[in-house]
Amino acid sequence: MILLMLRAGTLCLVAVTCLICSLASATPLELPAEKLRELASSPTWHLLLRYEPARTPSGFRSEARSAHYFLSNDGRENPESELKALIAALNTPAKGDEHAACRFPARTAWLNEQTNAESPSVACPAYDEWRGLVNPQQVTLVFASDYINSPSSMFGHTFLRLDASGQTEDTRLLAYAVNYAAQADAKNPFTFAVKGLSGGYPGVFSLMPYYEKVKEYSDLENRDLWEYQLDLTPDEVRLLLTHLWELRSVEFPYYFLTRNCSFQLLALLEFARPGLALRKDFPVQAIPTDTVRRVLLEPGMLRQKTYRPAAERQLVMAAHHFPSRVNTTAKKLATSPEITVDLPPTEVAAALETAFDLSYYQFMAGNNAPDQTRKMRTLLTRRAAIDLPEQRLKPAEPAVDPASGHPTARIALATGHARDATYLALRLRPAYHDLLDPPDGYRPGAHIDFLDGEVRLDEDSQRLYVERMAAIDIDSLAPFDAFFKPVSWFFGTGWRQAAVDGNGAFSDEAHHGVAYLDTGAGISLTVANPVQCFLQLGMDVETGHSLEKGWRSGVGPRTGCLAAGDEWRIRLQSDLRWRNAPNGIEHQLRLEGQHDLGPGHALRLQLGLLQPDGQEDITMELGWIHYF
Repeated sequence: MILLMLRAGTLCLVAVTCLICSLASATPLELPAEKLRELASSPTWHLLLRYEPARTPSGFRSEARSAHYFLSNDGRENPESELKALIAALNTPAKGDEHAACRFPARTAWLNEQTNAESPSVACPAYDEWRGLVNPQQVTLVFASDYINSPSSMFGHTFLRLDASGQTEDTRLLAYAVNYAAQADAKNPFTFAVKGLSGGYPGVFSLMPYYEKVKEYSDLENRDLWEYQLDLTPDEVRLLLTHLWELRSVEFPYYFLTRNCSFQLLALLEFARPGLALRKDFPVQAIPTDTVRRVLLEPGMLRQKTYRPAAERQLVMAAHHFPSRVNTTAKKLATSPEITVDLPPTEVAAALETAFDLSYYQFMAGNNAPDQTRKMRTLLTRRAAIDLPEQRLKPAEPAVDPASGHPTARIALATGHARDATYLALRLRPAYHDLLDPPDGYRPGAHIDFLDGEVRLDEDSQRLYVERMAAIDIDSLAPFDAFFKPVSWFFGTGWRQAAVDGNGAFSDEAHHGVAYLDTGAGISLTVANPVQCFLQLGMDVETGHSLEKGWRSGVGPRTGCLAAGDEWRIRLQSDLRWRNAPNGIEHQLRLEGQHDLGPGHALRLQLGLLQPDGQEDITMELGWIHYF
């Protein structure tokens, strides 16, 4: 009995000793007030919490809207209070995944580094499991080309890919993609535009398999993907991952042109590599191509570039490469894969391959028949029976990638003559690209101008006035080919000066402001390389106090052609309108040409003829353009 009591006492003594040692080794972190204020004003702390200057007592407010992103009740508007709350939470006993060190590993690591403290010994099973699942070794910045039929993606989209250890180019589809996007619920384009521009949608980060993004962008929306593998160190990759864990399910206000997908990814990269200052270059707008260009300007940032063409590219290449009989046969085979083909063996092989590509494209687009998979298997079986090498050609990588194209902002100085007066003009376009801009790095036939404004000075009267302010102008000139018959369309709305007098009649001298909406649709054809022509039925509506009844409308054909060379583009366009206005029939003819002077500079010549009901007004203008 005495021996048992001695042993029990010894065990108690050892337990108490271990507890005392444990408490002694887990010394609570305490900071002097001066040090606390210093760390609370640190740019890295503000980056982690997304603090921005604001009219608050502290002078800051976080962009994050989610309460769980903060430990302090007033942490969203008080960086020092939030830092105090973090220190207090780290000093509390461990509670597994709910402990502050598990919820905010990036903040914890940063604080320990700044104070030379040791990380609390806390088990974080959820974080450890997630980190082991992703297992990133390197980070790739991915750019998806513009998708003109989607307002949220008309300027393109960027996201990150986390490449795991051991993955190769053949297994990259199994990597994870980091995406930041608006949680949009509106199907009405006008509602989407208003809420997207005003921050009405929450933006959140999400993690998903990369193959899902490839399916969405490359297969369904026919968007090329450009993969820029970044040369981040293992420590930088680890930092990015810890911060990404903190950002899960956190809502930020999503602004279509500013706080968008690209801007938020820049913040992730800034934390991963301390010293980067990427976001400061985008105080007004963050266009995806511009942000990719800015990231790659960092010395040694790019490790490797990979081009992943859209599924549509393969069919477009077949339409231009193979004889028409091969493509015609391919379309028949895609519908009836068992039919007999009377062509040479090489052309039969090409037709079967193209038929499979077409069937797969239709399957991915959702326009598939109930037995579509059976048809694809039949096509593969027939092709395998032909002992010939593959006939399809791999789409060639464009000579210029999106990050190397012209910057999206543009300023222009011009002189011209219109409405019986000589003028000087200043134009500013924040984004993005029109049909006369250098085409390299941009989608062919796509024109998207946003907030394009022009101010003129009348040289005779010295009167300064606004000539136009376009909210948005879009042209989508997608040409017909053997497999695709897309609709070519245009849309524009904004405010402009019209050649009318105070009674709404035509005037070759006076002009009055009107709000407008132009739209129309038709077809586009490649006549001969490099000439593309289009025919569309268009209409417009104008409103203004100077118009009869306060408004007028017109409807009629729009026809034109585009031609392009290495350093020049020409556009000829005719608009005929039958109007419910005193002038009746109105015809407008425009001839525009641009010659590139070198990187970032160009000259543009514009000639115009306006003929309302037999009268006419001639416009001539020569301008210098600078892209920035």
